[in-house]
Amino acid sequence: MESKRIEYIDVAKFIAIVLVMFTHGYKEGTLVAFAFSFHLPLFYFLNGMTLKMGNQTFGEFLSKKLRRYILPMLGLGILCVLSEALAYTLLDVTLPNHYFIIGLSRVINQARAFTIWFLPALFFTDILLFGFYKLFHDRLIPMGLASLACLALGIAFNTYYNVALVWNFDAALFGIIYTYSGYVFRHKKLSAVYGFLTRSRLPALLVGIALMAVTYILSTYNYRTNSAHLEMFLRIYNAYYITLPCALVGSIGFTLLCRAFSNPVFARPVEMNLVLLALHQGCTFPIFKYVIANEWFQEASLLPANDIKLFAFTTVMTLFSLAVLVPVHLLIKFSPFAPIINQPVPAFYRRPLRRP
Repeated sequence: MESKRIEYIDVAKFIAIVLVMFTHGYKEGTLVAFAFSFHLPLFYFLNGMTLKMGNQTFGEFLSKKLRRYILPMLGLGILCVLSEALAYTLLDVTLPNHYFIIGLSRVINQARAFTIWFLPALFFTDILLFGFYKLFHDRLIPMGLASLACLALGIAFNTYYNVALVWNFDAALFGIIYTYSGYVFRHKKLSAVYGFLTRSRLPALLVGIALMAVTYILSTYNYRTNSAHLEMFLRIYNAYYITLPCALVGSIGFTLLCRAFSNPVFARPVEMNLVLLALHQGCTFPIFKYVIANEWFQEASLLPANDIKLFAFTTVMTLFSLAVLVPVHLLIKFSPFAPIINQPVPAFYRRPLRRP
């Protein structure tokens, strides 16, 4: 089984997380609509590109996915509750009654709770696709039809009920088509196409630019005409015939651009993604806005979405979060709790004590 990491995929994952952080701090407009149109489906797509399903039993696959997604969901969820309480304290805001009990229940249910909500959705997409893989013996067409059936079910549920299910299973029904697409993109049956697009930087650059241009045009049109975009955590899927293809085109285009500009500098930090995702919105952003740069924030919040000063403020806030959360990541990585960020427990903690 292939285990070597693919540099440009790691680059894409890290830059995508930074993009998520930035857009969480920016005012809604065409720029945010453009980013939101693909940045969450992108994670499903990248996940599918690295998904390995061969020569595994369901039990083995399930065990790996529980460790990869559900353990971080629970561990980082608790950290989110604690960090949010810290932010409340620094902002001199009284904690709501039963805050920690309610927070723990949100962590367990994970119905769009905190910014790590899509970890269990990724878990379900992998489990469903693995089932299709086994059922159809890796035949892409029936696997694709089964994924489209899940999408149809998700659209029907979203249309008539529009509620978040426990562990965000409703988002998984949408996400599976992007996970499947990423899996197909790197499949051996399409190796000629994949090789042409990714073997060298120039084809990746040209095709990536073209696809991102299409994504921008579609997302801007949809935002201006329907005031909508593909926002999975709020279940905004208006104009499915635009938002869903736009997300796929954007995911492929973004991935190819990262292949064109791939380098180890942006590949290595990918291991920080979970900490960055979990703690920026509920901890570092509020501290920056209301404690460190409150006057600047009050001024920036009044600016229109296309103002360069608002862009500068959000960029600095994003960089502040990165600077603060790097040491947090390192503290967890070198602690006994490293598995909650998908890192191995350091050997120091696994080494038995020597008797005198």
